[in-house]
This record gives sequence, structure tokens and C-alpha cells, in this order.
Amino acid sequence: MEKHSIYAELGRAVATRRKMVGLTQAEVAKAVGISRASIANIESGRQKVLLHQVYGLVEALGLKAITELVPATPPRALVAEAGERLSTWGAAVSDDQMSGVEQLLKSALGQQRNGSAR
Repeated sequence: MEKHSIYAELGRAVATRRKMVGLTQAEVAKAVGISRASIANIESGRQKVLLHQVYGLVEALGLKAITELVPATPPRALVAEAGERLSTWGAAVSDDQMSGVEQLLKSALGQQRNGSAR
């Protein structure tokens, strides 16, 4: 998954859920406190979303947890970006370490989905 495709995946999840619960883009936008155009852009994956807006979307769409909207697996590009940031702090990150970070994130997200981590 590419870095920006996480927004496309989030957008698809928002659009699917919105239609499932029978809300318009305008209704969701009003509940979240953003414009209808922003909802359209989020649903198409063209707009980055702030964390508080994701939580607003969760509430507006009647979901119980943020993990019902976000991808289950962290995109490899985001894990790589985290590794690049670590290396700029003076710590070299090997491929094995990067894989370890990715596995840790997958494990943590899996535990959240199963309700065993809070």
C-alpha cells in the first residue's frame, strides 16, 4: 500500500458506512464540523484527515471504534517513513529492524481489533 492510498482506503470506508446508515455527505459534514466538499474529498481519497476529524467521522457514522474506519495493516510506506525519521536522529534502521517494527504494529492493531488491547 502506498503512502497516500491509506487516505483512499479511509475514504472508501467512510463512503461505504455513510451509505449503509443512510446519511448524506452534508449530514456527516455537519456532524463532523467540516464542509460537504471536504467529505466528498475524503471519500475520494484526495484529502488528508486530521485525527480529531477521524474521531468525528467515527461518531457521526455510529461506529464504536476508530479501527472500524482505518486500515487493519499499516502501510509499508508509513513504516518506512518512520524508519527514515529514526535514521535522521542518528539511529540506523536495518531491514530486519524495519520488519520488526512492521510486525509490532500489525500485532498491536490486531489486538485492538480483538478487544484485548485498550
